[in-house]
Amino acid sequence: MTMKAHVISRTTTAILAMALTTATQAADWIKLASKPGSKVRMEGTSSIHDWYAESAIIRGTFEVEPEFLTDKTLQSVKSLTTRETNPKAEIAIPVRSLKSSSGQKMDEIMQEAMNMKEHRDIVFKVKEMALQGEPDAAGNARFETVGDLTVAGKTQPCKLVVALQRLDGERFKFSGETKLKMTDFGITPPSPNIPGMSRITTGDEVTVKFEWLVGTAAPAK
Repeated sequence: MTMKAHVISRTTTAILAMALTTATQAADWIKLASKPGSKVRMEGTSSIHDWYAESAIIRGTFEVEPEFLTDKTLQSVKSLTTRETNPKAEIAIPVRSLKSSSGQKMDEIMQEAMNMKEHRDIVFKVKEMALQGEPDAAGNARFETVGDLTVAGKTQPCKLVVALQRLDGERFKFSGETKLKMTDFGITPPSPNIPGMSRITTGDEVTVKFEWLVGTAAPAK
């Protein structure tokens, strides 16, 4: 075997070994699915009043080592305490499920602004979760979280602090909030012209708050 062939063989073997390790690891992990009680709220401003839109639908799954269920210190959960690996999490919020404080007309304006016909969901994919400090005695903790947020078909990196609350042995709540700009996602802040009123302008910045409940049972329908 030539030196070049030997190097290629060693490289191929290493890649296959890594792939097998990853596959085995994924097979051993648990998958927590969305549960009833989740909610998301977007808050913004306009030239006439502040507004909000809410949804009670957050779909998605959270995959992590099984020790997550029982180890309240999280020290055995490498995906949350080391950089050796990362948890797998993806959530989706249907744009149609967001209901505005200003009624159906505002819902339609919001859906059009987010191009709901082409992009039905707001999607967040977690890339990394790093434990901040130590969990408390009940196992509640906070994480510096990095992921990709996709709105109206455009993806931007997103960083936020996520709090974990253990509700019981099989249910958990992740919560947090972040500020976003519509224009970062190619969205022009709505400026509707309503008969009998001066043109309304909407602020670019939006605050997003969420509470995502997950559990070990099958996902809620």
